[in-house]
Amino acid sequence: MSIAEIELDARAASSTGLEPQFAGALAYLAGPFSGIIILLAERTNRFVRFHAWQAIIGLGGLGALTVALLLSAFLGLFISPTAFRTLYVLAGIAAVVWLVAWGVCLVKAFGGSAWRMPIAGNFAARRVR
Repeated sequence: MSIAEIELDARAASSTGLEPQFAGALAYLAGPFSGIIILLAERTNRFVRFHAWQAIIGLGGLGALTVALLLSAFLGLFISPTAFRTLYVLAGIAAVVWLVAWGVCLVKAFGGSAWRMPIAGNFAARRVR
């Protein structure tokens, strides 16, 4: 599904009873958790559903990557201090990337734009149908 088709629904009514831009931004508010709640509430609006799916797939995936890197850093303590330090720094970078992506997605959704996160945005657009 194209971005233009999804953005057309930014002006259509939402089954949540909220403005579509507000509901789309609300999908990102608590990361993938709020995305699940909005996805369960929204039945028709593709704009809102796209942002809910993107919150689940994109922010959920980045969060899972961060946790996996932190767990790997802990296991890296058994290998060497260098392995621990490297994995810990990578986990910090992943956390910063999550925070930046969260902020960009929140602002774009509130502005009525269907900005796609790299990789996750394509998966989310396919799930909207």
